[in-house]
Amino acid sequence: MPLTIRTATPQDAPALALLSTQLGYPVTPELMHSRLTHTPDPNRSLFVAEQDNQVLAALEVAIMFAWESGDWAEIRGLVVLDTARSQGIGAALVEHAKQWTRAQGHTKLRVRTNETRTRTHRFYERLGFTKTKSQRVYDIPL
Repeated sequence: MPLTIRTATPQDAPALALLSTQLGYPVTPELMHSRLTHTPDPNRSLFVAEQDNQVLAALEVAIMFAWESGDWAEIRGLVVLDTARSQGIGAALVEHAKQWTRAQGHTKLRVRTNETRTRTHRFYERLGFTKTKSQRVYDIPL
């Protein structure tokens, strides 16, 4: 069965809620639907990979900007359904993100990943990504 990559729609909310939860960010299908109905942002896109009408993975890519370093594209999230991993689906989504990045006129694609996700680090390194920085992230509730 061929893999199809397409832009996510609000109808994908239940599948995306499941994927988000598997990634460690629990969300209800209703809240995900609400997130997916926001006004589209031309500087970001959410893609899903599906096979046999089942969403198996998702990847969000966005154009980022920092006053000190300019702009780049960044994978903001990638998750493959736990039962569909190691089948090339994540790699196909990353390739799609590279094509999207080039079409937006950018020449660099970045990804950030949690230090504890060592399997993920090896995945990105196999795809040609190079570690350029380590950092900590701090939040404060307001």
